[in-house]
Parts: sequence; C-alpha cells; structure tokens
Amino acid sequence: MKKSKIILAVLLAAVLVMISVSVPAFSWFTRPHSLSGEKMILQSNNTYSAYNGKSVTISTMSSETGGDDESYTTACTGSADYSVIGSSATGIYPFNRKYFCTTITNGSGTPQNVSLYVRKLSVPTDGSNGTLALGVNGPTRSYRDYTSLAKANHQATRSGTMRIYFEKRNDVQGWGGTEFYVCWGRETLNGLGSNGKYYKMTHVGGDNNPNQYYADIPSDATNAFFAVENWGTNNNGNPNYAQRTVLLTNLSGDGVSETTGQVYKLKNEQDSGTQNQKVEHFSVTPPSISRYYSSISVPNDDNHVNIALQSGWYTGSTVTYYSGDTRLFNVVGGEIRPVAGKTGTAKLYTKVTGGSYPDTLQVETEVTITAAGSYEFNDVPIVKNILIPAEDSDTEEHEGEVKVYWYIINNSNTNSLKYSIDELYLSL
Repeated sequence: MKKSKIILAVLLAAVLVMISVSVPAFSWFTRPHSLSGEKMILQSNNTYSAYNGKSVTISTMSSETGGDDESYTTACTGSADYSVIGSSATGIYPFNRKYFCTTITNGSGTPQNVSLYVRKLSVPTDGSNGTLALGVNGPTRSYRDYTSLAKANHQATRSGTMRIYFEKRNDVQGWGGTEFYVCWGRETLNGLGSNGKYYKMTHVGGDNNPNQYYADIPSDATNAFFAVENWGTNNNGNPNYAQRTVLLTNLSGDGVSETTGQVYKLKNEQDSGTQNQKVEHFSVTPPSISRYYSSISVPNDDNHVNIALQSGWYTGSTVTYYSGDTRLFNVVGGEIRPVAGKTGTAKLYTKVTGGSYPDTLQVETEVTITAAGSYEFNDVPIVKNILIPAEDSDTEEHEGEVKVYWYIINNSNTNSLKYSIDELYLSL
C-alpha cells in the first residue's frame, strides 16, 4: 500500500512538470497588479503632453475667461502655460467661465477607449470666493456643481422604516409579561408568523407610559401582529394563541408611515372563533427623520457654518445634537463649530424626540474637519470611456484625434472664483 502511494506521488509530480513546460501562461510567480501603459499624467513640465506606451498623447490649452454667451467650444489655440491651465490667480468673474480644450491623439493604429480625469481640484472656502461647477460640452455633455457637494457630501435619505407602537392592558389574561414582539411581513402571515420576521419591541420610557412599546419596521410592511414574550411555546402540544393579537392586514391604511404613527391598543376581547386578542388603534406623532447628511466636510474656518439636520427633514418635538469629539468640534444650535487649528474626523449624533411619547430616533453623521482654505476633490472625471479612433495616414489629417471641450464656471452672483487643478491624467 505504501509503495503504491509513492508511485502515485511520482506520477502527479511528473504531470505538474509537463504542464509547467507546455503551457505558456503557467507561472509560479504572482503576476503584477498593473502593467506599463495603463495611464498617463499631464504634469507641470515643458511638454504639456504625456505618453503611455500605446502611442496616445494629450495636450491641453486654455481660452480667455468668457461669459455665458461665448461659443460652447473654443479653438485649441492660445496659452499652453500650465499655470494658466492649473489655476486662476485673479479669479473667474461671477457667472463667467474659463474654457479648456484637451486634445487626445491616438497613433497606435487601433482604436482605444480612454477617460480624462483631474487629479485634484481645490476650491477656497473663504467667504469672498465664488462657487465652482465643472462642465463638458464635447464630445459628451455633463455638468456638476462641486461647491455644493463640498458643503454637504453624501446627502442621504432615511428610507424604508416606520415606527409602530403597541399598548398592552394588565387586565387581559396571558399578557402579564414585560417583553413584547411585533411580527411583520409583506404578505399574509401564517398562524405562528413563521413566514414573517420578529422584532423585539422597546419600552417608550417615562413613568406615565408603563405599557407602551415601539419598534421600527420596514415601511413597505403590510401585515403584522403583536405577541407577548413566551409566544410560540407549546401548551400541551398546541400553540398558545391567547398570547398574540389578531392579524393586521393594512398598516398603511391604518395610518402607519415614515412620518405618522399608530398605537395598537390591546382590547379585553378575542376574535370570533379564535383566541387572538383584538386591538384598536389611535394616531400619535413619532420621531422621524426623512433626510440627513451621512457625511459632511467642514473647513476649519470661522466664516463657514454647516447645519446637520435642516428644518422639514424631521418630525417630533425636539432635535438635539451631540459632538462625538468636542476636542475636534462643538455643536451650537445645529451649527458645527470646529475647534481652532484642529483637523480630523468624528461622529455627529442627531437625536429627535417624539411628539407624543419620550421615545427618540438617532442618526449619525461623519464629520470631517479639513484645514481652512480649500475643499479638495480627488480623481474628478471630465469625460469617461470615450473612443479615440486609430490614426490612418491615408485619410484626413486629424483622424485618430478627439478634442475634449470643458470648462469651469463661477455660479456666484457676487464673488470671483479662485481654484486650482493639480494635474490631468488619462486612464486607459
């Protein structure tokens, strides 16, 4: 037996050696994650063009600052000074644009798809600066306001949850427990709710509400019932139906939504022919947050203020804000106030208290305090995935060339815009 194992091992080793010799793609070594020629960069040198090993070159020129009535494409003439391309020392006047033309040339003999990016786009944040948007007029059309993105990054919508309430009664037999559950579903629930999902309910708090509980369930839930803590246990082999309520089949029709709440109150009577307890319901004002910022970038600048949760984004009686790190920033009246000279990231906690009960709802915002002076955006796309045809010497002169016409516009009606562009690069 031992001899046969040795023979088998020798045969396997021989097969492995044959594969390594006969298959060109076989390698014992890890392949590199990137290969030469996958991207190229336009930097502040004397050539203003770059080569990627696949015979693709780029060059960029800028026009004079112009008003909105200018032609949407400008000739690729004028200054190729990188300092003019990369920044605006004097600023762009209100509602004026600065145009650029980037020429991409493909001399490889085969078509290639490329994307044009800005490595780093910076916008000063002092109160005297304008507002920046970047647009493209050809060969595609696009537009994006980067100043508004800087003030409130990743605006999020609180979607898919609604608060549902349950009120027990001490005089109903079998409901003397202290833990309660809601079973919900998007279709009719069976007797034990095994085709739904159970959430443990939370006491709303307060001495005046000893019997009120709540849970946040998906807003598209249509059916639900409530159960006491030992629901689902067997009583002589049979489910204890006296410890669950009747099935509720139209939650939205009752008035349960993201901004309105219903209290389902246990009644001292059972559904006809079963042991399911009946309920009645009445409206309350729950804490709700329809929208909030999941993250905000705040420059360490006394002239800049961000509000984490705006009026109309919530319902309830009060809104309270808490700084997760007061060494980095404080919150005064909903305004984020950076500590002088500090940069970093910390949580902002926003809590809304309900209008009927003292229950609360809380969301978190990641606050990044940046150095005073500028917002920075990295790897900003100008155009993506455009086809550069192959150069053909037998056709017209500019075959194998695409011109990208893009611009920066100042949307302020009072202040000039200053900005800086670190560099351009192509991704192939």
